[in-house]
Amino acid sequence: MSAAEEMTSPLSKRELPFTVEQVEEASRKAGEPEWLAARRRNHLMRFAETSPRFGRYSRVLLNWRALPLKGPLIAEPFLQAKGLEPVAPGNGSPSVRLLSEAVRSSEAYLSERLRPRSEWDELVLAGWREGLAVHWHTDQAPDAKVAYLSMGDPGGLVLEPVVLDVDRGVQASVFIHWKGGTDSSMHMSLLGGRIADGASLKVFILHQGEEMHHHISTSFELGRDASVEAYSAWMGGKWTVARLFAEMASPGASWKESHMVMCTGREHIDLDSRTSQLADHTHSDVQVRTVVEDAGRAVFTGNILMEKDASFSEAYLADHVLLLSPRAHADSIPGLEIKALDVKASHAASVGQVDDEQMFYLQSRGLDPVSAKRLIVVGFQESLFNRAPFPFIPEIVDPILENKVKA
Repeated sequence: MSAAEEMTSPLSKRELPFTVEQVEEASRKAGEPEWLAARRRNHLMRFAETSPRFGRYSRVLLNWRALPLKGPLIAEPFLQAKGLEPVAPGNGSPSVRLLSEAVRSSEAYLSERLRPRSEWDELVLAGWREGLAVHWHTDQAPDAKVAYLSMGDPGGLVLEPVVLDVDRGVQASVFIHWKGGTDSSMHMSLLGGRIADGASLKVFILHQGEEMHHHISTSFELGRDASVEAYSAWMGGKWTVARLFAEMASPGASWKESHMVMCTGREHIDLDSRTSQLADHTHSDVQVRTVVEDAGRAVFTGNILMEKDASFSEAYLADHVLLLSPRAHADSIPGLEIKALDVKASHAASVGQVDDEQMFYLQSRGLDPVSAKRLIVVGFQESLFNRAPFPFIPEIVDPILENKVKA
């Protein structure tokens, strides 16, 4: 078998990163109830019965199965977004708990909030050591602070679930920051939850993974007239695969998704966005801006499904890519699957390079070539800033963009 075939071959049971016996032993040492240990066993067996692959376009050059299993490195779990000052739970703020504490409150806690959408989700739910659970309550104050979740890299294989639970009619906000990482670490994250009727959730994900390998899966279920604004800045990571799924099964639900991607060096990022509109008067809007430099590779696969009951709904999907090097590579694969009548749906995609006329114009106004190129690239990315759910996002992301664009 060639090296390439071995990288993509189906896993056998002997290649699992841990065994059922190890799962049961870890569960006993943690003092978990028997029902939770049984759930872990079931998830692991379902994973073992599959032939999981990271994707058609993503191969990881890392023996992740040999890495030691570790819990996530969670910094101060609840901080104010601006200035990152500690804020105590309570007093109208959302409650932030370790996942190990939250699951003990209800046998159905995880199964109701984190639905596995892929084989890798089954692995995360089988072997997680720790995660976070954030709950925005109905009695939350309208001016509650933004929850800041900082996820560092302890090295090894990290399986980390994060639950975001928003009660009926509540306005919730969260900033999730993945940072650090070495080339001998692999994170598998599962992010999801329930957005109740009339509730809204604003999510900002800042990904600065450095040399980290990261597979992240998200899955949200939206209630009637619920809305989510998800904004992601993918600003670093040796190998990143993100699988995003949103389900709108109730009328009036709205999903807005924005991705700002900067891929340099030999970085690889593979985004897959899938929105499922199952009810009438739902709305989805997915937009991506990607810049690829050096020998980086970026892949975007998007699909919007509008089922037959999604009448009077709207959907838009767009992906635009800017290549800065002859070695840079990008794939853009948008798609629509429309089964309903009386809907509006469209998609757009483009892949291009820095325009010579724009460079000439800026240099004729006194800018040197490096500054002109940086202005074009940053301007291309910053076109998404008008979709930012928080006013502080440009302040955080703009300096990162400036530093990522090379001469």
